[in-house]
Amino acid sequence: MLLNHEQRELLSDDLDYIIGRTSCNSIQLTRSQILNAFEHDPDILLDLVAGMPPADARWLSVPPDELLPLISLRRHGLAKSGGRHGGSSLNLS
Repeated sequence: MLLNHEQRELLSDDLDYIIGRTSCNSIQLTRSQILNAFEHDPDILLDLVAGMPPADARWLSVPPDELLPLISLRRHGLAKSGGRHGGSSLNLS
């Protein structure tokens, strides 16, 4: 996992804000789908934040400057341990 416990909690509290501002061209995601994916891979929130406009991301409970390096690591498939993550992806492109 890339997000620490506190970051996961703060971002899960921001979930409605994130969902409303995430651009997703391929599928419409529901809150329940995201929460189900979150149970298996809490770092899925990084995928959602990556789809947000920077002007909206600045209002998240976790500062974007903390999230950007984690988003980059996730995009490259690396977890904190240095190995590949086995998490799911919401494919937000």
